[in-house]
Amino acid sequence: MPLSATAAPPSLGAAKSCVEVSAAVDAELTDRFGDYGDTAGRWTGADSAYSVELPDGRIAWIYSDTFLGEVNETHGRPLDSPFIHNSINIDDDGAITTVTGGTPQAPESLVKVAGGNEAEDWYWFGDATVHGDELQVMLVEFIKTGSGIFDFAFKGNAVATFDASSLELLAVSPVATDGINWGSAIYEDQGYTYIYGVEDLGAQKFAHLARVAGGDLANGTWEYLGDAGWSTDPAATERILEGVSNEFSVSRFQGRYTLVTGDSTEILSSKIVMYRSDSLEGPWTGKTVLYSTPETGGNVFTYNAKAHPELGNGHTLLITYNVNSFDTNDLYTEVDNYRPRYVNVDTKVNNGSNCR
Repeated sequence: MPLSATAAPPSLGAAKSCVEVSAAVDAELTDRFGDYGDTAGRWTGADSAYSVELPDGRIAWIYSDTFLGEVNETHGRPLDSPFIHNSINIDDDGAITTVTGGTPQAPESLVKVAGGNEAEDWYWFGDATVHGDELQVMLVEFIKTGSGIFDFAFKGNAVATFDASSLELLAVSPVATDGINWGSAIYEDQGYTYIYGVEDLGAQKFAHLARVAGGDLANGTWEYLGDAGWSTDPAATERILEGVSNEFSVSRFQGRYTLVTGDSTEILSSKIVMYRSDSLEGPWTGKTVLYSTPETGGNVFTYNAKAHPELGNGHTLLITYNVNSFDTNDLYTEVDNYRPRYVNVDTKVNNGSNCR
């Protein structure tokens, strides 16, 4: 997945708060997906790890780059492990099933660019939403630009529409974009589905905001937040926050809108941070460090942290983040070098004398 960072911090405004944070690894989810990856002979790891609750209560875990196959006796991946660009795991009360394209013997990405060569042109998955009896997943198309591991560039957006029960792919619908990677986060509120995107300049990343009345991302009318308010012109969109990662989350937590992201204001940062707002449009202020990823160091990096409010208990946020390595050999030597992590975070505002 894309990785870049900026050395300049965002403008956070004058508002300040002192927040006490506690965090702990979610052992249940860590064990559930670890055991499945180690023993099922199907899915051994992936990145992105968005999640959405389906109408029947199952949880769809939505991934981008995905390793399939077996885990060997040294807890590594065979060098011939199948590798695809997107997949979904369905968690049915602890029973996990992996959904891909192709066949179990010859798996393919669940959604492929029509007529494209997956080595050169592919979709990664963004955030998702349920619309009626359909699951709609944002697609972010990338093309290969060179021979290096990070030599790729954003090409465009689309929406994949699935039957929410069978996960059958029903349609792929293009979405207009003016260089913004739409689908970084999705939030439903008062008849609108809000879609956050990223303006990825490599050294800097800025969040943008769009919305669709009624929630049909594939067929509804997109509006983009700009200086003059909402417009149907995708070129009118404006920056609302600097320093987000390519993937993040927006949810309602402890009475305020809460944006959770990896901190891209620092190069290869281990920090997962939170911003708060009284509006989905911002301003987003009160930057707070929630967690520092222990895996970060050497060739290993972490990225694209996000919260999963449908899996929290109202008092805590479940947060995931991705682990990867600049040395692809690490991904085969140890499967945990390419698996999501799961952390529960609780926060409490302290209005004491030290919080000014």
